[in-house]
Amino acid sequence: MARTEKRRHAWMSWDYEKEERWLNELSAQGLHLTKGGAFSSEFERDETVRYTYGLDYQGGLTKKNGKLDEYIELYRELGWEYVCTTSGIWHFFRRPWEPGETPKLYTDRESLVEHYKKIQRVMTAVLLANVVILLANSTNIFIRLDGGLRWGITVPLLAIYAILFALLGYGIAKMNRKIKETGGHNT
Repeated sequence: MARTEKRRHAWMSWDYEKEERWLNELSAQGLHLTKGGAFSSEFERDETVRYTYGLDYQGGLTKKNGKLDEYIELYRELGWEYVCTTSGIWHFFRRPWEPGETPKLYTDRESLVEHYKKIQRVMTAVLLANVVILLANSTNIFIRLDGGLRWGITVPLLAIYAILFALLGYGIAKMNRKIKETGGHNT
């Protein structure tokens, strides 16, 4: 019976290739993903096999609408095994490792560029939504609270949003760079 092990590891959407490399390194050590996550993942130990992993960002795929099964079947026909999903949007695939090969889920430039643009659009939407939420919260705080309490809440709130905006801005810029490097045009 295979042993299950947990590993903690944080990754960001704009750097999902780093997560793929990490999973590939663990597979070379005999650890194979069973449940992925943004901060913690589960693995089974089996040193008799080795895999190459690929991650894909696809929202809106569910068993209920039948799209998830179609999606999994498409990649299965291309030699990829579906492992799991994280948050219903990041899908983990694997295929048997072959020396000298580095298979990728996206094999053409146009699809890869569109993949990057999709991730960038979602991060941009999240950034803009949070700007609106910040403005609504700030207005509410200034209308309802007075003096010291107002600033005691506003300063930490602004610090949290500054970090969030910096991360999202960095991610958007990083995806833009990947789009340009791949030969796509920035949006």
